[in-house]
Amino acid sequence: MLTKHKKKRFSRVLATLLAAMPLLAQAAMESLDEESLSQVTGTGLAIGFEDFRWLVKPTSYFEQVGSDPVGDTTLQRGDLRWYGVNISGAGPGGFHWDESGGNFGTPCDASSLGCPRGGLIADFAPHDNPYLLRAFSPRGVSYEGTIINSDPDNPDKTIYEYLAPSAQPDYTFSFWGELEVGRSGNNNNLAVGTGDLLKTQTIIRGNAANSAFRLFQFTQPGNETFAILYHSHLKGDFRFSAAQQTGSASDDVGEPVRFDALEGLHFKNVDAYVPLGQLYYQALTLNTVPSQDGNFILEIPRLPDVPTHTAVHDHFYSLVVPDSTDAGYVTARAALLTQTPGATPTHTVDDAYFVTHGHSRWGDWYPCRGLGCPAISTTPSPSRNAYNDTSDGIFFRKCESCDDFDAFAYMITAVDIRTGTNEYSCPGGNNCGNYTPRGGIGSVADRYYRQAVNCNASNGSDYQCGYGGSYSIDSGPDYTTVNKVNPSTFFGVSGGSNLPVIRTDVANIGDARIEGLQVNYLKFTSYGAGN
Repeated sequence: MLTKHKKKRFSRVLATLLAAMPLLAQAAMESLDEESLSQVTGTGLAIGFEDFRWLVKPTSYFEQVGSDPVGDTTLQRGDLRWYGVNISGAGPGGFHWDESGGNFGTPCDASSLGCPRGGLIADFAPHDNPYLLRAFSPRGVSYEGTIINSDPDNPDKTIYEYLAPSAQPDYTFSFWGELEVGRSGNNNNLAVGTGDLLKTQTIIRGNAANSAFRLFQFTQPGNETFAILYHSHLKGDFRFSAAQQTGSASDDVGEPVRFDALEGLHFKNVDAYVPLGQLYYQALTLNTVPSQDGNFILEIPRLPDVPTHTAVHDHFYSLVVPDSTDAGYVTARAALLTQTPGATPTHTVDDAYFVTHGHSRWGDWYPCRGLGCPAISTTPSPSRNAYNDTSDGIFFRKCESCDDFDAFAYMITAVDIRTGTNEYSCPGGNNCGNYTPRGGIGSVADRYYRQAVNCNASNGSDYQCGYGGSYSIDSGPDYTTVNKVNPSTFFGVSGGSNLPVIRTDVANIGDARIEGLQVNYLKFTSYGAGN
């Protein structure tokens, strides 16, 4: 309760604040020019999220509406819809899309990829490692190779940037979607004029720590336009599925369903960094098409290969040897060895390389072979994926109520395509020499996944057992043969009709990695179906 004296003092304070509000509002609405922005310290606005969860109702959606094709074509209109976009916890407790009334939906365990929505994220972006929004004037290189912001006390350019935390707990990002083909009705009422429908579910369980989004003025002469830079860094597990759970299936447009807990294409232990644009000298730009018909162009302009751009090229390519046909390969391999425990790289890679070059790693087992790599293991790697492994790599999995399926694969070939080199592993057949896989004799049978076989890479070339080195596998009773046309016949290799397969509920096709991923030029132009 306020006393009489406190009431009077409170009234005077309130009156003072109300009188000052127009002045505060006026000050807040003043425009900021380059000079005033250059005085910003770069400290920025910290945005923290604790006990965070963001849910969109499973019947609410974003939509990409297709156009009816024109002319002589067999193409059909296609519509895409994304429902119930969700960011939530990745721990115990969760629920499916089939919510009704005030209920969240059928309970499930969000600590697995079988559950699309979870609980709260305790430390999504804590106060000591938040999202950061700021105006900043970092040093960089212009499109023409000159240094920008060489004097930090008198900067030339100011940018806007939004930075993700440097570390985050895993969380669940998910949505379910519809692909509708051949729709005849308008989209004001989705229940009328429906076409053929496919419902799918996408679940990502991981985080996007260290991602960056920046806005700045492009420095290409004659094209000083609004520019975007996005460096995406994703880590975690991904699942794409389409099988609906028995008892809750529906092909009605817009009706949420429960998807099967297991089925789909899985990617485990993913680490992907994709840099789109570089500060000041390379940018994502948006423009309209010349016809001004509502379509647009998303483009990363080419970097010109001329001597005046030496500073740009030095930063963008970060070559460890003088520019030559093999310079990119040598640099990429040096970067790979730099990140390989026990390796001995012969070149030092500049830090800029790991900013301008991305990677996409699916699975966590990456054997290193050749110059600079650690010694060859004489025992089978415990990290190599089994044919039915569900903890790592890339694998297909059947639905809970489905029968096992027959899986078939050729041996993988690893090839160095540079002129004059012969570092490769042969998948079987003739003329394999020391590269005959699995310790076999080079026959057609050596091309396939056997029932039980082992190989020791210590008895010859690094590639004697393929790029992965020593191994020992056994598919047991899952190995069988079927009377089907052998795909090798389509490639000129006789294989008969006695096809070796593995009858399984999971087919793991291994790990994969792309290193030295760099975007020099990109152009995307949207078109309507009738264009």
